[in-house]
Amino acid sequence: MFKNIPLKQIKLKLTKTSHLVCQSRINGVKAVLLVDTGASNSCIALAEKENFKIEENGEPFEASGAGKDKVKAVLGHHCDLILGRHAVGKHAFVLLDMQHINATLIHENGKPINGILGADFLKKNQAIIDYKNKSLNL
Repeated sequence: MFKNIPLKQIKLKLTKTSHLVCQSRINGVKAVLLVDTGASNSCIALAEKENFKIEENGEPFEASGAGKDKVKAVLGHHCDLILGRHAVGKHAFVLLDMQHINATLIHENGKPINGILGADFLKKNQAIIDYKNKSLNL
């Protein structure tokens, strides 16, 4: 089905909480991104905005997550994204409060994340998640 299509293979790691994460760089700064097919948009923790040199783009808005509560969010300018060893190019992230996500991960004996790689990125890049080999193929 995908003959003759060169793929970029990004290694994924299965965490103690059974989530898939990938090592990345956002604007040159190391980040851990959780791969989440159920997240509509790729996100970065609002508290990490300065660390990743992300500028806000537009007015804040309310976003919905897996929980019942709305969270404050704002779009970030397109960021230079590298996944594993592969330069992906520019990608926009939603900046939002991810304290509750990281608190849950830590409570479950996991490690905190810097952001989420969501369905917007996965669809745009025609991503294939290989669970057996723990890789993301673009």
